[in-house]
Parts: sequence; structure tokens; C-alpha cells
Amino acid sequence: MTSISQLAECPLPALKLDSNLAITDCSKEAEALFGRCASLLDLLDSGSQNKARHFFKPDKSSAALELNFKTLTEELLLADVHSRWESASAVNVIIVPKDNRINEISNQLITLRKRLNDTNFDLLREKERTELLLQQVRELSAPCIKIGRQQLLIPLFGDLDSEKIEAVRSQILNEVYEQDVETAIIDLTAMEQIAADGVTLLESMFQSLRIMGVEGIITGVKPEHAKQLHFLKDAMELRFESSLHSVLTSLNLVK
Repeated sequence: MTSISQLAECPLPALKLDSNLAITDCSKEAEALFGRCASLLDLLDSGSQNKARHFFKPDKSSAALELNFKTLTEELLLADVHSRWESASAVNVIIVPKDNRINEISNQLITLRKRLNDTNFDLLREKERTELLLQQVRELSAPCIKIGRQQLLIPLFGDLDSEKIEAVRSQILNEVYEQDVETAIIDLTAMEQIAADGVTLLESMFQSLRIMGVEGIITGVKPEHAKQLHFLKDAMELRFESSLHSVLTSLNLVK
């Protein structure tokens, strides 16, 4: 049996036969399993030899054939054999063992699939937990502090984006309603980045406050944020104060 590169790297035992079933080429897997043989018939038990003689003809169907092979260790190996004729004098044969090695591989694949499914479930559960924690962080980053009989201070922390406003909007509106607030003071002193979508939702929240009869005041605007928030003052006639102290002073909450 000679080894020609055309089949050498096939991951399964593979042979090339001529019309007399002589082996003209083989894969490394085939040579490791069967050794060097001149003919396919040398690899088969007596019952399978007759089947092979009848089956391997150019005019026969290329359906799979079950044959018993003899390995180098003198063990019988039951396998499905798949063939494709290149010409009237050459046929390629792929041997798919049906012994315990295939079962072992199948079991390994089943185990691997289960591990992947478990890993995906764990990742999904961790993702859900992370999203819940992020939601809680967003809500806690806008505490509502009552500083007078009808004044509510809402300092915002972190980045002002749509996710932040979506997370705290209901909480703020509920607090304003339940505590019978007349003035809501949004303190941006601790804000870092301000996104355009965050400003849009902030405007929407102030519109809701106005409908509820609540005055909205913005304080603590940094120089780098002033340009982004300038249109709110013109569009909604919002009240801006330079510092929280000035707001509290104007509301007679401090002297």
C-alpha cells in the first residue's frame, strides 16, 4: 500500500482502489489502522470479501456498504463504507468505523454540548444579574432628598444618557407626586459626560414636571456642559442657578 498525498491528510481511513480492488493510495489513518496491504480484500473477513466484490463496480449505486475489516491488532472492525468512482478504473473509499471509538467520540460531543449549554445558561444568568445591578446603580445615582416642605433635591451622578434618565424618571416623578413637591432641583455637579439622547429625555422629564405643576431648576452646570444644555433654557424657560447654595438661598432654605 503506497501513500500518496492526495488522501494522506483525510481525517478518516480512506483508500483509493482500481477496478480490481487493488489499493493505489491511502490516508495516514488507514495505514495506521490496517497497515500496508495490496488489496482491499486483504483487509476484509471472508463474508465481507464477497460483498465487496459484488459491490465495487462502476455501475453500482454509491450507497453506503457495511463491511467487517481486520485491523493490525487482529480485531474485527465493523464500518460503513462510502465510495465514489472517479472513473471506470478508480474509486475513492471512505471508511467510517462503527466501533466503540465512534461511540466515545459521540459521547464526548454530547458532554461538550452539555457543558456549552451549561456555560451559556451561566453566562445568561450572570448577564441578567449584571443588568439588574446596573439598573440598581442607575436608580441609586439619582437619590431624591426632601430639603424643605415642598422642595426636592435630586443630585445626578455619573453620565447623563438615555439609560440613566429612563432608569430614574419614574422614580423622580413618583417622589414628586407622593411628597407633594412644588420645586424639583436637579443638581448636575457630579455629572461626567452628557449625551445628546440624555438631554432629550431630560427635557421630556421637565415637561412632565411642568404638567404636574412643579417648577424645575437645574444647578451645578459645568462649563463643558453649558453648550449642550443651553437650548433647554430657551426652549422651556427653565431656571438655571450657578450653585446649589444659590438655589437654597433663593428659596429661603439657607441664609
